[in-house]
Amino acid sequence: MTISEKVAYIQGMFDGMGLDKSESGEAKVLAEVLDVLREVGDQLDTVDATLDEFGEEIDAISDDLADVEAIVGEDDEDDCCCAHDLGCDDDLDDEDFFEVDCPNCGESLVIDDEVLEAGVIDCPKCGQKFALDFEGEDDECGCGCDCGCDHDHE
Repeated sequence: MTISEKVAYIQGMFDGMGLDKSESGEAKVLAEVLDVLREVGDQLDTVDATLDEFGEEIDAISDDLADVEAIVGEDDEDDCCCAHDLGCDDDLDDEDFFEVDCPNCGESLVIDDEVLEAGVIDCPKCGQKFALDFEGEDDECGCGCDCGCDHDHE
């Protein structure tokens, strides 16, 4: 039984008692309380109906999201083959990374093929630029620094 139905039942009991609102102050107060209860019941019914509509809309959105997830796939960059959720990607397996120490501050830097080919590194910690030492390789650019790139040193 809803609140509105309970209020209607109490209203019926009140009406059945035959109390005269004009003669009895208590009857007048009870009639006003019943009116307030009826309004509260009506508002609760409206809130319940709105809540039901919101629930249906949330279900529809949830279904749409499930469809999108099925199309896009839930296996995104958060998961990787090594199962540590660091955002690594299987495509990165094709790239080689190298660890180099800055000769100025000793900071350990990780570089990729592109930086290795350029031959010069700008240390993010101390700001010092340094050339990579390709042991046994010839000076390709002729600058005399054995950096292996085509540039002018300042």
